[in-house]
Amino acid sequence: MKEKITLLFLALLFAFIRLPAINFSLHQDEYKWPAVVNPTYVSEIEIPHPPLGELIYQTAGRVVGFNVHFRFVPLFFGTMNLLLLYYLVRFVYGRREAVIASLIWIFSYFSVLASLMVDTDGEIMPFFFLLALIAYFKSRQVTEKEKYKWLLLLVVSCVMGVFIKLSFLLAIAALLADFLWSKKDGINKKDILRYIVRLGFAVIGLGALFVLSSKVFPFFNLSQSFAYWEHFGRFNRNWFQTAIQCVKVLLYASPILVLIPLFGVRLVFQKSKVFAFFLIFAFLFYIVLFDFSIGALDRYLQLVILPLTIMSSIIVSHVFEVKSRYSKKFLIFGIAVAVGLVILQFLPHYVPSLHPKAEWISRIVGLRWNFLYPFSGGSGPLGFYVSFLFMAIVWIISFGSLAVSAWKPSFKAAMIAFLIPLGIVYNLVFTEEYLFGRVNGHAPALAVEAAKFIQNMPEIQKVTVYNDNGGYEVMQTGKYRKRLYVDPKFDLSEKVANLNKYKEHYFVLDVPKIDPKSVYQKYFDSCRIIYKKTDKKMSAIIYDCRNVPDITL
Repeated sequence: MKEKITLLFLALLFAFIRLPAINFSLHQDEYKWPAVVNPTYVSEIEIPHPPLGELIYQTAGRVVGFNVHFRFVPLFFGTMNLLLLYYLVRFVYGRREAVIASLIWIFSYFSVLASLMVDTDGEIMPFFFLLALIAYFKSRQVTEKEKYKWLLLLVVSCVMGVFIKLSFLLAIAALLADFLWSKKDGINKKDILRYIVRLGFAVIGLGALFVLSSKVFPFFNLSQSFAYWEHFGRFNRNWFQTAIQCVKVLLYASPILVLIPLFGVRLVFQKSKVFAFFLIFAFLFYIVLFDFSIGALDRYLQLVILPLTIMSSIIVSHVFEVKSRYSKKFLIFGIAVAVGLVILQFLPHYVPSLHPKAEWISRIVGLRWNFLYPFSGGSGPLGFYVSFLFMAIVWIISFGSLAVSAWKPSFKAAMIAFLIPLGIVYNLVFTEEYLFGRVNGHAPALAVEAAKFIQNMPEIQKVTVYNDNGGYEVMQTGKYRKRLYVDPKFDLSEKVANLNKYKEHYFVLDVPKIDPKSVYQKYFDSCRIIYKKTDKKMSAIIYDCRNVPDITL
């Protein structure tokens, strides 16, 4: 009974933290989902993935409505994943590890973002991965008589995972690798042949199911789903962009998820080989084999939250088992340092434009770290700022603690105890800025207020939206024209031609900021400002550009 109350408390805490964002603006790729899955709306956009994700959102739409309430879908799956995570870690590792993993899942900012993003990578795919993991570990612990029901759950979970997204094959590959590793000392040629034959039948069966599903689900285009991967199979890729996106993933994940497992690599691999295999396969798939720099790599890599959470919980739990006279002192010291780091956010900070990137790279190299780093993405978040100074110092201290533990292993427990409050504060700062923006500004609130102004102004007929920030709200007014991107990778001459073509109203929610020396800002400077609202470090501006002269390069 006590454990059930604990689980109920954890689930309510998980949902309570995330509820303030449940009605946040759907951003870019997010608002495609309600448009695509709504059976009463004819959309030119198609979801280029297997049909189960679309079916889930279509079913949810009939319950919560085909609108901003779609965030209830990832929130629901995130809550279910919390319960499945607790159950999995509880019977594989222990109750203490289960509680720690649950707390990491609740408070990790990357987990908060994943559980509110309208897509399938953050919570829906991990749901089937967790089911498959539970079935896999259970099938290896029970008697032969009970094994088959767990094997059936394993097969069903894997099939449904692949029918969410083909990249679920990474999870299946990790399970196969773990299974073969466990058999490495007793496997023979006959066993290998048997496994190959079974795998062949599984591939044939899966292929048959894909063909059948294209007949059952009219919205599923099998050829388009496979053709979608042609976009990522490029050798000439933007490695710099890939690196930037990977850094963004690391910043989202925080030192607790990224560095804590490195304090005990051997222990982690010994106790969680399947997750180590998954991370290796994910790296090869997303970074080496395919070019995901053209996509939302930070969104795809939300899958790493699950293995990193479990790995971190193993190490933190191990720390509690180790008797160290320094741990309590370093924990208190860590709390004091964490409070001091929070104060750093309130120092004067500069807000650089995202492009050209040379500006903020020069500030990093020149150790002028008191600037704000913008976080946004194709599937969200809408946009928020975090102090680069705060992030950099937390990471430097964390790497330093890892180095100390490598130099003096007797200090390992103390260093982890020291890092725990830093990691908690780091994630809380990210979550607070994402949910409320009390330090640097709150973009969702600015978008809503600007959309109300647009709705109530008859003279505004059509609006072009910078970076699609607030695009969903403007769409609800019926006055949305298109979105404007200022990334240098786009053809500038074409962009200038469009600016001259569409001399109307522009909505600019400046997260990230536009380069003041760019042709875009020069164009807006020639327009008339009819609305402006500022919140800390960000502004929402509506420009009337109907009477401006043509701009040239």
